[in-house]
Parts: sequence; C-alpha cells; structure tokens
Amino acid sequence: MKNKENMNSSTATTIQRAVIRLYPNPTSDQFQVSGIEDTASLIISDLYCRVLIKKQISGDENISLSGLRNGVYIAKIITTSGTTVERKLVKE
Repeated sequence: MKNKENMNSSTATTIQRAVIRLYPNPTSDQFQVSGIEDTASLIISDLYCRVLIKKQISGDENISLSGLRNGVYIAKIITTSGTTVERKLVKE
C-alpha cells in the first residue's frame, strides 16, 4: 500500500511540472513563463551555477534576457506550493 501512495504522489508532481512552460525556447531577447497559478521565484543561472537573474513572477509573465549573452542557461522556478522546475533555456 505504501508503494502505491508513493507512486501517486510522484505522478502528481510530474503532472505539475509538465504544466509550467518556458517559451519561446530558444529565444532571442525574452521568454514567457506560463502555468504559474500564484507567484513563484525565478532564478536564471549559467552553467557554472552563478545566479544572473532572480525575481518573483506571477501568472504569464514576460522575462527579458537583454542583459545576457547568447548561450545556454538554467531556469529554475520554485512555486509557492513547493514545486521546483528546472529547464534549459537557450538565448540565440
């Protein structure tokens, strides 16, 4: 029974993660985050784990990358419910 409960909670977490999207990706100047129901923290870091952008976001919000060079970044989104999503983000 315990294993069945673990599978259900794992499945629910996977579904929540699939709902949060970053687009367009790759992007040239800005991207949008969708699927945030309340507020969340957004952290953009480079591949060396240096934090380059950190801000609070809510709803479907456009995020500017105009101050960053072209390259590959990691976008980490932490929702108020505790869900953490990490996505690769490419700026061309």
